[in-house]
This record gives sequence, structure tokens and C-alpha cells, in this order.
Amino acid sequence: MHRGILLAAIAACVVLSAAPGPVRAPAAETLKPIPAAEAEKRADKTRDLVLDLIAGQIDTFWHAGKWAECVRLLYQRIELDRHDTDACTDLGWLLANMNRDAEAVVVFRAGIVDNPKNFDIHHHFGLFYHRRHKYDEAIEQFRIAAKNGAPKAWQHMLPGTLEQAGRKQEALDEWRQLLRRFPGDPVANQHVQKLEGEMEKGRPA
Repeated sequence: MHRGILLAAIAACVVLSAAPGPVRAPAAETLKPIPAAEAEKRADKTRDLVLDLIAGQIDTFWHAGKWAECVRLLYQRIELDRHDTDACTDLGWLLANMNRDAEAVVVFRAGIVDNPKNFDIHHHFGLFYHRRHKYDEAIEQFRIAAKNGAPKAWQHMLPGTLEQAGRKQEALDEWRQLLRRFPGDPVANQHVQKLEGEMEKGRPA
């Protein structure tokens, strides 16, 4: 059975099982086959409805401080839509804040496999490592995020973290590249001037 149709069938069963009173079986004449394209369309609508319901419940649990329930439902969202990058980054962030780092790493890596060209997951994975002062790992993720087209402000994290790691020449090179990509970027320009001054002072006379 096509996965989308299976999801629709599961969702329909859930709805029916929750409905009050007896449920009558549909008449035989209504159970006619439908074209595959129409079946896929209906399955997508059902999946979107289920995802919206889950999102609403996550919001309720979030404001109630029920983090474990949020985690459970975020896993369900990802299972239904592995391209839901917001669910992936939210889940990774929540797990990290619950001191479940190993699990968070698995979530981030799985999200990258499912969304290889997405900058969002790489950026948040980089932030995960950055908060733990694992700068080499963070730099790797920020570099990929920049390559995949992360917004300008997010791209500052790569050279900024290189500076924190003491890799000043690499940081200067990255800031200069940012200026070429975003001419007039005041943050990049400031860091270029600062690093050029520091490195000039460090050169032997």
C-alpha cells in the first residue's frame, strides 16, 4: 500500500475510533476505487490535517511545561513528514535542553540525511555544538549552512566561531568572503579591520 494512502487510512481509523456512538459501515456502492492521483491528494490532505492537530497539541503542552509530551509529538511530526525541518530543529533543541545530547545528535544527523541541502538544520546543529564549546564541530556545521545559502546574519557564525577557536587567519578569510557576497556588511567590515589590525601588530618589524 502506498505510504500516503496508509497514513490516510490510519488517520481515518483514529478519527472514527474517537467518534461517539456507533459507526455505520459505508454502503458498498461508495467503496469504489479512485484514481491514484486522487488518492494521493486525499492522503496529503489527511496528513496535513493530522500535522496541524499535532502542532496545536505541541503548543498546548509547551505552554504547560510538559516537555516529554512535546518530544513525543515532535517525533510523530517527523515520522509523518521527514522534510519538516522546523520539527527537527525544535526537537533537537528541546532534547539538548533536557540534557539528552546523544539523542539530539541523532535527530540532527537524521534530519540532515533527509534534507541534505537545507541550511536550517546545519545552522542549529552548529549552535548545539557552539553552546558546548565544541568549536571545531560547530565550524563544520556553520560552513555547510553558509554553503547552502543561510541568511547573512547566520553566516556570521562561521568566521565568528573561527575567531573564538583562535583560527584568526581562517576567520579573516571568511569575513572577507562575506564582504564579497554581501558588500557593505558592517559586521563583516568591522571584523576584517579588527583582525587585519591584530595580525599586522603581530608581524615582526
